[in-house]
Amino acid sequence: MWVGVLAASFVSVSQLGEITWAAYGGAIGLGLVGVILLRMTAKSALHQEHLINEDLATMRAALNKVVINLEGLVETGEAIDVYGVKDRIDGDLAEPLALFADARESMIPAFGLASYAEVMTRFAGGERLVNRAWSASADGYLDEVVACLRDALGQLGDAKRHYDRFQQELSQRS
Repeated sequence: MWVGVLAASFVSVSQLGEITWAAYGGAIGLGLVGVILLRMTAKSALHQEHLINEDLATMRAALNKVVINLEGLVETGEAIDVYGVKDRIDGDLAEPLALFADARESMIPAFGLASYAEVMTRFAGGERLVNRAWSASADGYLDEVVACLRDALGQLGDAKRHYDRFQQELSQRS
């Protein structure tokens, strides 16, 4: 847009008494193309912001579900069916963990890279522990299942606290 405006200005003052209308029209056309591109970019940014907000809501709900389901598993403690844990993980945790992971890139423009790293470091650690609990469940190691679930709850609960704090800071800035 600015290139077109500046070019039109230059063409209009470059020659005394006469304007080269073809060059002037071309410069104005270039400016109009710039305006159209700016409007398209603004629409795209609004659409992108909407998608980011949807992803953030999905992530918050998924992380809440994971933490609540893990709390239920951890509360069961030693009375848990060691071989049934893998089925509970598949049924209650796999989908929300995947939803959170799939939408994670939306945290970068919303919260910033450092905040993204804080949440994802804890999330990834918790997710690995859930996977380890699944494997220990398949092998029948009760102590390992209980320890991994407890530690996963700690990591994912910490990820949720960080996520909620960054979400609140984002809301306060808006």
